[in-house]
Amino acid sequence: MKVFRYILFPIAIIYGGITIFRNLLYKNNIFKSNEFDLPIICIGNLSMGGTGKTPHTEYLARLLKDEYNLAILSRGYGRKTTDYIEAGENSTAIHIGDEPAQYHRKFPNIKVVVEKKRVKGVLNLLYDNSSVEVILLDDAFQHRSLKAGQNILITDFNKPFFKDLILPVGELREFRTGKNRANIIIVSKCPQNLSLKKKNEIIKDISPNENQKIFFSFIKYGRIYNHFTNKELVEDVSNFQTLVLTGIANPNPLYEELNRREVSFSKKAYRDHYPFSEKDVATISEIFGTFDSSKKIILTTEKDASRLLEIKGFEQLPIYCIEIEIDLIDDKEKFDNEILEYVRKNKGNSKLPEGKNELSA
Repeated sequence: MKVFRYILFPIAIIYGGITIFRNLLYKNNIFKSNEFDLPIICIGNLSMGGTGKTPHTEYLARLLKDEYNLAILSRGYGRKTTDYIEAGENSTAIHIGDEPAQYHRKFPNIKVVVEKKRVKGVLNLLYDNSSVEVILLDDAFQHRSLKAGQNILITDFNKPFFKDLILPVGELREFRTGKNRANIIIVSKCPQNLSLKKKNEIIKDISPNENQKIFFSFIKYGRIYNHFTNKELVEDVSNFQTLVLTGIANPNPLYEELNRREVSFSKKAYRDHYPFSEKDVATISEIFGTFDSSKKIILTTEKDASRLLEIKGFEQLPIYCIEIEIDLIDDKEKFDNEILEYVRKNKGNSKLPEGKNELSA
């Protein structure tokens, strides 16, 4: 593995140099960052994925949705379309991507839109929905053409950015110094009983500037329910022989939770955003058919389930998904107030700036 890293090191230096040069162009206003007259909160990371952006975005949605007219803008990774799309009644993961499909299903009263070019996405969103008061940007930390008023950087407790390396040697999209653009840094997937000593060690490693605030979050697992019928699994999951089906960047926290619950399970893991097909139905059915227990289920995540819905044959299988949420360790009220105060101070009228055509996408 070390030899492989040495081979890739020159490529990493070249790639890293390109990201530094690009960031300098934005910092010195050679490339333009566009701003809008309303609160925009970006949830992103430095790594390729698996830090937990989706449940953190949902946390913010729950925090803000009852008080503000909220919208979520995402790239819509993995979708088969390319245009700007606003999620509707018939939208599926194929049309808008698995994460936006999940947002739309869980928060039907929130506008969910997808657009690769974030500035264009905001422009279209506000022209079609002038009453929108707050926008959550899902995974846009590296999209410098749009300047968010609040940048939240998520880093995994088990693989923090300060212990990682830049692509392709490691998994960082840019050098660690990119963290300096964040207003808030959240260390995700922490043990719920994280000690003060460990917190202080992590804060020291992050080395935040004087204006950055550090928070720590943990995963909360909720109810288990059939994704096709919405019927909850009443009996304890440990009573079932379980096939855990995933297509996410890091399924290990789920495995750990099932081990904690003493569940007997087998794994079938695919890559992140994996596009399931009817061929996979046959493969999974064959594996599931080898289970000898009369009480058996297939367990997946809500994100994966949004893609399974579209494939004929999966509805014949007992597929259940588990709710995944996050919460803050110790400083929940402080974090909530930080976000709410930012929104209150910056709440505009969603009016588009003059010179729409001059904005860079």
